[in-house]
Amino acid sequence: MPQRAKRAQRSRLPWILTVLAIIALAIGWAVWYVRTPGGLSTSDRTVEDSGVVGQTLYIKMYGVGDDFDRTLRLTDVSIDVSPSDGVEAKAMVCVDGSISVTTDPTGQCKKLEDAEDAEFSDNDSIVLAVTASQAGTVEIGQLDVSFRDGIKWGSDRAGIAGAELTFAESTPGTVDDSSSTDGDTGERPGQDDKPGKTDKHKPKDRKKDSGPNA
Repeated sequence: MPQRAKRAQRSRLPWILTVLAIIALAIGWAVWYVRTPGGLSTSDRTVEDSGVVGQTLYIKMYGVGDDFDRTLRLTDVSIDVSPSDGVEAKAMVCVDGSISVTTDPTGQCKKLEDAEDAEFSDNDSIVLAVTASQAGTVEIGQLDVSFRDGIKWGSDRAGIAGAELTFAESTPGTVDDSSSTDGDTGERPGQDDKPGKTDKHKPKDRKKDSGPNA
């Protein structure tokens, strides 16, 4: 009798292993599912613009239109800035609006808030507020955005390929603070992302973006 009991116990081992394998597969699939949210759009377009030392320049890096049917919770925005010394770059969300390149975002967003733990939905854009403490050229790479999308979470590259900003020392009495946009006929970075295009425009057009919201 004891021997038959042992044989019965051994016969349940394959069944136990099968159940454990099924559980492991289910856990693996669940982890894969929550770690694979839908991707974010990118463009190989770059932007070039100019600024003044000590004056914050706001530049749009990623934006979506009213056809964006998701609501993301941003957890982190990684910014690749070179050189990093003497340069402060902060990611912000322009709620229900769009900034191209400007020194004054007033009136261009319903609200401008810190990107960390912010909601991101249709007609929103991610903007970088860049301030340089010394003259020189600042290169910014494509953003790496970490986010949650419902029960899913992950990170993805987003927006334009990068930006090149040239900051010059300001001379008292020579900085043009007007919002004039005369002669601005070039494509602004606030327009729809299209591969292979580079935005170039005069520094005097930075004061207030007159381009259409994306």
